[in-house]
Formats: sequence, structure tokens, C-alpha cells
Amino acid sequence: MAEYDYVICGGGTAGCVIASRLKQGDPNLSVALIERGPDERKHPMVLNPMAVAQLKDVGLDSVYPTVKQEHLNDRTLELHAGNILSGSSAVNYGLWMRGQSKDYDHWAELSGDQRWSYEGLLPFFKKSEAHWDPNGDRTQHGFDGPIKTSSGRAFPLRKAVHDGLAEIGLKDNPDPNGGNPLGISAWTENWSPTRQPAGSAFDLKGVDVITDTTIQKIEFDTTQGEPRATSVRLVDGRILSAKKEVILSCGAHRTPQVLMLSGIGPTDELSKLGVTTLVYSPDVGENLFDHLGSTLVFKLDAEKAEEGLAVGNAKFMEVPHHLQGLTAEWMSIDTLPKDEVKAALQADAGDTQVPDDHALLADRAHHWIATMYMPLSLGQGYDVQIDGQHISLSVLNFQPTARGKVTLRSTNPKDDPIVDPRYNSTHHDRYVLRAGTRKALRYAESEALKPYLVGDVPPVGKKPLTSKSTDEEIDARVRESTMTIHHPGGTAAMGKVVDSRLKVKGVKGLRICDASVFPMPISATTQASVYALAESFADLLLRGQ
Repeated sequence: MAEYDYVICGGGTAGCVIASRLKQGDPNLSVALIERGPDERKHPMVLNPMAVAQLKDVGLDSVYPTVKQEHLNDRTLELHAGNILSGSSAVNYGLWMRGQSKDYDHWAELSGDQRWSYEGLLPFFKKSEAHWDPNGDRTQHGFDGPIKTSSGRAFPLRKAVHDGLAEIGLKDNPDPNGGNPLGISAWTENWSPTRQPAGSAFDLKGVDVITDTTIQKIEFDTTQGEPRATSVRLVDGRILSAKKEVILSCGAHRTPQVLMLSGIGPTDELSKLGVTTLVYSPDVGENLFDHLGSTLVFKLDAEKAEEGLAVGNAKFMEVPHHLQGLTAEWMSIDTLPKDEVKAALQADAGDTQVPDDHALLADRAHHWIATMYMPLSLGQGYDVQIDGQHISLSVLNFQPTARGKVTLRSTNPKDDPIVDPRYNSTHHDRYVLRAGTRKALRYAESEALKPYLVGDVPPVGKKPLTSKSTDEEIDARVRESTMTIHHPGGTAAMGKVVDSRLKVKGVKGLRICDASVFPMPISATTQASVYALAESFADLLLRGQ
């Protein structure tokens, strides 16, 4: 039996940060980092921004199919997560977003701990980043962190896209990562110039990294009162013991699976598969949320397209910086009318009155509209090629109220868990995507974009949408075309499964640090938040808290 101070289960984004910071902070600590996937941090497809869609074909990107989604025409969606040392930081699109300060302040309310407020997390956001602008606001940004950010890659339609967004009322925002992302801002990315996997950006020297290894379960000493996590059993029979603590960082889908296989979870679910309940924890696997996005595809004017406006055109492809990250222009984030949001929330609440101080009514960042220079993440019935003739507008719901769950498929840890996000199942979520889609259609019809766009390209046999389309027509398109962009969280939430120090309730010696502990969604892609979460958590451990 190998013995360590800390055994970290999951070598993803958070796990690599925790392992690195623990070893840097106290070189005398012995740390094991266990990763289910291989160590392919320098794989050419990992380092290539344009290879994201092919990573699943070489086994570096896990796919978790959902159950059929009732509110998306019974479609089964593919959910992606990194199957590699560094986790999703090695396979994502590289956007660097913090979201809105109100998101984290709500975390603090739900957890009862100001450490998770925006101001509480700010030192750790700063610690992880090397901000792209040397003249940036030093009260908001770090300049010496391991993650180097970049911003401002320009594309041929840059001015038209900006002016179109301004026509529908959005204002310029020079720093969307300063706590207020609302408005029009340049995309911030962490390509430098290739992808920066967490296990490369954070020094793992001295950490015992164990890859291509699946965790069977966590084992506990139950002889002295409250169970204490003592070791991790691997499927090959090896046991790694932890003198201090076991840390679970397997992500929003796998972390609840490991908990349940170890006997921590809802008894009714465990008993179905003959798993003995060690600790009754009914919220394990519950509270699953994810960002859902609907994509509109637009045909470019044929003559204009020949100028090299989109992926697939030779002129576009020969410009090096066009291919150094996601081919997207201007981040546009907006709020929605408070009375309409409240009406949607009220429709979900039934007889329970929605209070005026509801968290989603406080000028929140409700959605984005992103302009992509290629047809991206298409849904049901589309026949569109990456041919330099099309662009797409993505509408993303940042604050979904739908909550799904993750449950066990079997007692085999190599089997995928069952994932049911219950996408689009609330009036609120349907309203946000409907209102955001209508706004995107108005943007596409702006004077600035009229010379470039012919019109919406619908699924085969369906009617094109315009800003005058009915709610029913837009809702139908959402059900057909909506796709996730893979930001799951909440399945081991603060205040429910773990306390504010991320200790698993009901046991000792076991903590969780990954997106599963997010108590609610954030208005951003999640990697910057996971880095800050892991930095803060490592600080907790090093302080003996």
C-alpha cells in the first residue's frame, strides 16, 4: 500500500492546480494525483485550437450521452469532458471569463461563507492569471500567474459585428472580467499561442502522477464514530492511503459517481444496485445545471463571402491569427427585462409568490450573443457545411433554473453514469432562449450586417426565422437546435453535499473541489472559475483549515 499525505482523485483542471499548489506551498508534503485518462498534454491535437472537435476521436475527450430530453424533442445530447491529465482545460475552446460579481455573491449567501463571494475569490482569480494588458486594472487582475491570457484577435467583419450589436442597444465594456461582463467586449482567451493545459501551466514536479487509472471507490475507517476517509482503491487492486485527506476532483459527472460507489448518496439510488449506504446524502448527484445554447446559422452574401469572411474560405484560412483560437467576434452579454423574467419565474413557481429580491431579478447577466465565423454546434435537421459561406450566432442561457441529476448506471466505475440535465424544462429557461434568440435575430437584421447576411438557414424543410417570428416558431427552433456547451456543475453543491470548506458532510477526511461544488450557475464559461476555486481551496489546505 502506497501512503501519501494527500490523495487527489481526478487530474483535471482543479486536481492539477491543487496538487501543484500543495507541493509548492509545502515541499515536504507527499501528494498523489490520480487521472483516469492518459498524459497527452503535448499531443498536437491538444495544442491545436482548430482540433477541438476531433479530440473525442482519439480518446482524449469523454462523451456522456444524456437520456432523451423531453423538452428538446426527445433528443439525446452529447456532453463532453476531458479524458486526459489536465481534464477539460486540455480540450476546451479556451475562453477566459469570470462572469458577474453577483454570481459569486450569491454563492456566498448559499454557502454562508464570504470566501466564495466575488471579493473573497478575487485574490485567487488574480493569482491564476497573467492578464493580457500590462496596463490593466491591478485591483482586478493578476499579471504573474501561470495562465497567460490574450485578447483582441480581429476578423474581417469586426466593425460590422460591433456596430450591429450597438444598434440593438449594447454598450462597450473595456473589461468584462472586472466583475461586470455586461455589454460588448473583445473575447479574452487563454491561448498563448497554443492551449495551456492545467498540468502544463501548473508545475507538477514532485507530485506522484498516476495516469490511465480508474478509481474503484474511497475507503473509510468506520470504527471510531463518524467515518473517516483513509484510502482510495483502484480498479487494478492497488490502494493509496491518505494520512491527511482524500480530495475528490473528478468533475460534475464523475464526482457524484465516485461518491455513490463509495456509499455516500441517496439510499434509494444506491440500493437499486446493491450499494450499502455509508452516509445518507440525498443531494449527491442532484442540482445538475448546465449552459444551454441555441445556434442560428446565416448564409453570407455570395460576393461578400469571397472576400474571406468565414472558416472554409481560403483567404480566411491563410491568416494565421484567425486559427489561433475560437473563430468568434466580440463577446456580447446582456440582461433581460425584469418584469418578463419575473413572469417566467412566477410561471414555474405556481402558487408561491416570487419575491422582488429574487436573485435573478437584480440586473443579472442572463445571456450572451456570440458571433462565430463557422456553423457551430448544430442540432436536429441541419445540412450546413463549413464552406466559407456561413456564420452562426450562438445564444446562451447563463442562468438556467432547470435542475437535473446524475445517477449510477452500474457498480462498474468504468461505466458512464446516467446523466439527465432536464434541459429547457422550465418556463424561465424557455423564456431566456426565446428572448435571446429574438434579440439575435434583430441583431442579424441590423443595418450594419444587412450587406453581409442573406438570412437564417433553417433545418431542412423548416421555415426561416426573422425577428417577427412568433414565440411558437422560435420555441420550436430552440427545441430542434439547442446544444450544450459543456459547463456542468452543482452535483455536490456547497451547502448541500459539502460545507463551506468543501468538506463532505457526514464524513471526515474527504473534500471535493471541482465544478460539482458550484451551488448555482455562473454567467461565464467555467474554466477561470474552476482555477480560482482550486487556488482558494489549496490556500485553505495550506492554512490548515
